[in-house]
Amino acid sequence: MRNYAKGYKAENEMLHLLYSRGWAVIRAPRSGRVGIPTPDIIAVKGGKIIAIECKSRASAFTVEKEQLEQLDDWELRAGASAYIGWKIFRKGWSFLKLKDVKENKGNVGKKFTEANGITIEVLDPT
Repeated sequence: MRNYAKGYKAENEMLHLLYSRGWAVIRAPRSGRVGIPTPDIIAVKGGKIIAIECKSRASAFTVEKEQLEQLDDWELRAGASAYIGWKIFRKGWSFLKLKDVKENKGNVGKKFTEANGITIEVLDPT
């Protein structure tokens, strides 16, 4: 599957997953190509705003510095909590706080995710 199609499928899955959990959601198609910082998914529930950059990879990857900076800018402007959502092949979704990924220089791997990742249940407002 081509990268764009794979990414679209993962973003669409995330959109429906959050919606089924009571979030109001919107997807920003081709988010990195509009010239301003825009996350893949924006979700709101109970006054909590989250911004998610979705990744679908079978193994470790690095989030580009520019992408981290743009997500950081969006988080600041919107008062949102930003996450990297990683769909791990055959395991499902894990979410990493933007600050943790930035501290790790954008490097995301299975051990890092096991130590720092959170489940979708933790994202829900209390």
